[in-house]
Amino acid sequence: MEPEHKDKTLIRKYLNHNCTPEEMKEIKRLMLVPGTQQIFDELLSENWTGLEAEENTAQLHLQKKLQQFYKKLEAEEMQHFQQKEEDERTVRSIKQRNYLRYAAVMAVIFLGLGTYGILQYKKTPVEEQIAMREILNPRGQRSRIVLPDSSAVYLGAGSRITFPEQFDANSREIELEGEAFFEVTRDAKKPFIVHTGKVQTRVLGTSFKIDAFRSRPLTVAVATGKVRVDDYTGQTGKSLAVLNPGQKVTYNQGLIKTANTEIDEISGWKDARLVFHNQSLKEITTELERWYNVEISFEHKGKAKEKISVVLQADVPLNKIMKVLAATGHFKYNITSRNVSIN
Repeated sequence: MEPEHKDKTLIRKYLNHNCTPEEMKEIKRLMLVPGTQQIFDELLSENWTGLEAEENTAQLHLQKKLQQFYKKLEAEEMQHFQQKEEDERTVRSIKQRNYLRYAAVMAVIFLGLGTYGILQYKKTPVEEQIAMREILNPRGQRSRIVLPDSSAVYLGAGSRITFPEQFDANSREIELEGEAFFEVTRDAKKPFIVHTGKVQTRVLGTSFKIDAFRSRPLTVAVATGKVRVDDYTGQTGKSLAVLNPGQKVTYNQGLIKTANTEIDEISGWKDARLVFHNQSLKEITTELERWYNVEISFEHKGKAKEKISVVLQADVPLNKIMKVLAATGHFKYNITSRNVSIN
């Protein structure tokens, strides 16, 4: 390999941060050899031609600085030539010239590294921030949402869901506040995780319902597949339950309660079928307030505590559903605008 070609190869490795310790010693030697700066100049030109159009300003700025170093070097060399017959000044001039040559070469290296950094920056893709979507259903409104993995979410009234526009390579994670039914597309490599506060519900592919309103206990019920529910309130996760179809868990202030439930009741919710088992009229009407965006009041507080069992189809007008509820609960009512009064 010819010496000049060998030097170019070595300097190019230096600019690319690939030199071995022995090669670094050789670089230091080359810095003091005449002609080295020309090699640096050629390599810098090669790099600069790779810059894109929008980098022209940076390129001109670097070239301008390089020219300033060269002019300074030429001036010092001219001074040395004029004074070369004076012995004492000759020695000083030689030292000064070598120092300036070294400084100029170092400046070229630093400029080259700066240019190299720009090139590397252009080559390195910018890590894109993941865009998040938030969907909030007001009271009286429900919606069906298709997630990036084709999973479907039936979001209840007065509920909120937050999810990325694109799931990452390792998991599918969303946040829920309120009530929703999930039909999750199976993907064994990417678990589907629903965050409800500090509680996580994890699945691979299944259908289940979560009730996570802050005003009442958290409930997770499974229609198909298997679901794991964990509490991450502490430093380590606490397993609450592993649920199979027809099972549900209720979690309230540290108390865990698991029970069996009808699968039709779980999956029927997404079709506006509300099933109440031995629940107070207050609990039932609170649910209807959210579904219909109305206010329901009781003239007698004792009536609100009465418990009944009833199945309501909540996709019909409010007056029809109130007729069914009144017949079951044995009461009269009045509807005025968005207010219902139970006598």
